Amino acid sequence: MISTPAVIGLIVISVVISTLNEGKYLDATLRAVKRQSYRGDLEIIVSDSRSEDDTQEIAKRHGAKVVLSDRLGPAAGRNRGAQVARGDILVFLDADTIPSSGVLSAINEMLKMRRDVVGGTCKFLPYGGGFVDWMLYALSNGAARMMIKLGLPMDPGYCFFYRRKIFDRLGGIREDLSLNETHDLAIRSKKYGKFVYLNIPVFTSLRRYRKAGYLRTVWMYIKSTIEYFKTGTVPRSKFRFEPVR
Repeated sequence: MISTPAVIGLIVISVVISTLNEGKYLDATLRAVKRQSYRGDLEIIVSDSRSEDDTQEIAKRHGAKVVLSDRLGPAAGRNRGAQVARGDILVFLDADTIPSSGVLSAINEMLKMRRDVVGGTCKFLPYGGGFVDWMLYALSNGAARMMIKLGLPMDPGYCFFYRRKIFDRLGGIREDLSLNETHDLAIRSKKYGKFVYLNIPVFTSLRRYRKAGYLRTVWMYIKSTIEYFKTGTVPRSKFRFEPVR
């Protein structure tokens, strides 16, 4: 269960980035966050699983608040970051994902104008890559939009957001799931309102696809999704990606 700090609301948006040895990518991500067109109060939290490279130094250089978490996976890291966040809006961003300049403004406007919306995900595009990469990402975005319309929200987890009060009510992200933990959170959020797809892009690294290949990676996600809907869980004993740095 996520505990809420005694003081909340002083920062409008908290961007939470979970890291483990992400020095190669984090600098570009933080630069993009700081270049956002959003001009309201902003807090950047890097929840680091005791990296052995220069991740923490890079985060501090950019003025981010660094909190330490155990090496229990991205869900635990995100929950730890959310625990110390002071914002009314929580934005979770992967360390290797570059948000376009209007992402935070779009999130803020959506939640300000639509009181029925509790959270959402953003359009995700490949950072670099060729025709095949862009086509596969287009198909993935189409699947995400379709699943949301069907009432079974699909959140790939590159960049997603929630109202702080809703995230707390949900108890945060399930840490027992090896994969699909962001899908699970999106589905559970329907109890309180709508989960939406924002058609504003973030650009994410192709490193996992480059190392493991599209076929293996996509097949793993398909199998884990079937397992989740069948059993409600995705055990680490059956589904686990090797870290890619």
